[in-house]
Amino acid sequence: MTRQSVQAFAGGMILATAVLAGTFYMTGGGNAEASKNGQKVSEADVKAYLKDNEQVSLKRADYQELLQYKEKSLKHDDASQDDNSAADEAKKGSKYKLEIKKGMSTEEVADILEKEKVVTSADDFKDYVKDAGYESKIRAGKYELKRGSSLKSILKTLSR
Repeated sequence: MTRQSVQAFAGGMILATAVLAGTFYMTGGGNAEASKNGQKVSEADVKAYLKDNEQVSLKRADYQELLQYKEKSLKHDDASQDDNSAADEAKKGSKYKLEIKKGMSTEEVADILEKEKVVTSADDFKDYVKDAGYESKIRAGKYELKRGSSLKSILKTLSR
């Protein structure tokens, strides 16, 4: 860039800034208007807006009370989940008797295993069966499975 082009660019920036500043200060001193007509917003307008948008307004004290209630509820839920996880851990070593009937799909077996907490995820089990190539090797019959066993050991049992 030449010296003249830099000077021209700087002059244009100064001119644009001057025009914007003049417009800003000439049209209301930068104050935002409440509406297009310059009217003030009334409490009725606010209530109508809230109703139209299915929203509510709360006092700060009420909002703080709701936040405290939420925190207590979350702590209570965490405590109950800890109790449930302890019960699940106790069940982990327990056994489950599974009966696979002729014609049952891998998905049906996986859903039963997840429901009975033999496996943590039916999708993981289905993926493992597919990746291992055992989709057609799962046999009908009665099996005793240990909760918390590895997918590999469960699959070995079901394909005997």
